[in-house]
Amino acid sequence: MLIAVVGISLSSQGILERFSLANGYQEAALFGVGSDSFEPYTEKTSEEAMTSRVKWMIYIASALLLLVITFVFDIASYAYKITGKRVANANKVNAWLMLIFLIAGLGFAAWEFMIHGKYTKVYNSSSLHGKDYDSMFMITLILTGIVFVITQVLLFVYAFRYQQKEGRKATYYSHNNTLEVFWTIIPAIVLTFLVLRGYAVWKDIMYVNDNRKDAQEIEVFAYQFGWTARYPGPDNAFGAHNFNFISGTNELGLAVKSEIDELRKGLQEDIDIYVSSLENIDAYLLELKNRLEEQRKLGNFKKVDDIRKEISNVTSGDYAAELKLMHRRRVKQLERMNAMENDAKLKETLFDGSVHDDMITKEIYVVKDKPVRLKFRARDVIHSAYLPDFRVQMNCVPGMDTEFNFVPTKSTEAIRKEKGDDKFDYYLFCNKICGTAHYNMKIKFVVVDDESALNEWKMTQSVAFPRPLPTREVTAEGETSNDENGEAIDDQAANNQTI
Repeated sequence: MLIAVVGISLSSQGILERFSLANGYQEAALFGVGSDSFEPYTEKTSEEAMTSRVKWMIYIASALLLLVITFVFDIASYAYKITGKRVANANKVNAWLMLIFLIAGLGFAAWEFMIHGKYTKVYNSSSLHGKDYDSMFMITLILTGIVFVITQVLLFVYAFRYQQKEGRKATYYSHNNTLEVFWTIIPAIVLTFLVLRGYAVWKDIMYVNDNRKDAQEIEVFAYQFGWTARYPGPDNAFGAHNFNFISGTNELGLAVKSEIDELRKGLQEDIDIYVSSLENIDAYLLELKNRLEEQRKLGNFKKVDDIRKEISNVTSGDYAAELKLMHRRRVKQLERMNAMENDAKLKETLFDGSVHDDMITKEIYVVKDKPVRLKFRARDVIHSAYLPDFRVQMNCVPGMDTEFNFVPTKSTEAIRKEKGDDKFDYYLFCNKICGTAHYNMKIKFVVVDDESALNEWKMTQSVAFPRPLPTREVTAEGETSNDENGEAIDDQAANNQTI
């Protein structure tokens, strides 16, 4: 009975949605499959407000109808106990409701496909592999849809056919070997086909571009709560990176000597502060107690409470434990950085100079019909890079490099004309809940028609860490030039490095 009432309510809501569309506005589709862009809050129009009130009236009326039906059956039950005459046969009513719900439910499912099916974006992919992906999706949907319809019809028809009746006795039916064979073998065959088809599509998607040397390589770095892209410079090579090098001015942890030296200096200063704080805990506790008396005399009870909490933190040992933890983290990080610095082979790889022409951007530009290789990294927690229009999704895991290869087939201008929306843009979203601002984590993804448009955009971007000019040093042997690592270079190399 409850299911039937809920069905009536949903049906009424669907009618209202059609009314809303007819009156010139549209609500966001369910489960986040509507517009890709964020729309700021706007005041409701009079039509929208009216529709909202009508919806609430339908919900309330449905709840009241459910209560009335429940009371009617309770009254009928009491009347049967008193008079011995059955007012209504509950089994027959439920049996007919099963049939009604079957017809209504299948009708609602068909209506949902017709009205909201367009939001699934099936067969409207903007990438080469998207056609195979959509085909696999539709095959799975059709096969499971057939099973869904068959099982639902059998479920509700059997409930109607074998309703309880006077004089009917249930038959004990333990099993049927023939049925067991059929409903084991048939699903096994169907699932095997789906798995093999899925594996073939996955293999084609993930490994199709492995040997392509002309792919556009872009590094996409995820963090709470945003994305940063990095393009290689004219040398067509990314500079080295390491998570130990991440700092406030070097968010990607690139191997830039000047940034690493500043980070090392800051780490050492922090270590000295923590050591000093640990050595002067008793003095700090005395200072807190003096401040507590001062604030108490001033009657500033809020600050009194704050100081009391801090005193409790110190006396319990939590303050010292936190200082030791922060001290140990910075010592370990500094030790790892020094170990890399002292490893001659590793140092040569890290500081090969290729990082100085890399560009860090807040937008991603690629060329249509040219292979793209997106290389993903994450700084803090697991994120998931998601380009719905291109059927692209890949997890971004801290400490692990991942990548995805694909070929975009529709430029931003082309998809705008196709959709009839001059403001439409592709976006790369985070599709894994990563914190409070996860909903706002996206970066614009632009597909241009040719290489010249991409180069024109690149000309507007600046190099994040330009190569420093060589320093000049006068010694007894004469004047020499030193590179950023402090190593001597000849004048010709110095000129090349400057260029």
